[in-house]
Amino acid sequence: MLDFVKLMYSWGCPIEGYVANGAITADEYKQITGKQYVAPTN
Repeated sequence: MLDFVKLMYSWGCPIEGYVANGAITADEYKQITGKQYVAPTN
């Protein structure tokens, strides 16, 4: 799944939803984007 999410990010797609749904971890998000994951505050 991580490789798929990396590909989606490289295409310019938002990947925050993959963290929210548990497909990748916040650490993996940071590894891919270089940014800290911030959960939405709805």
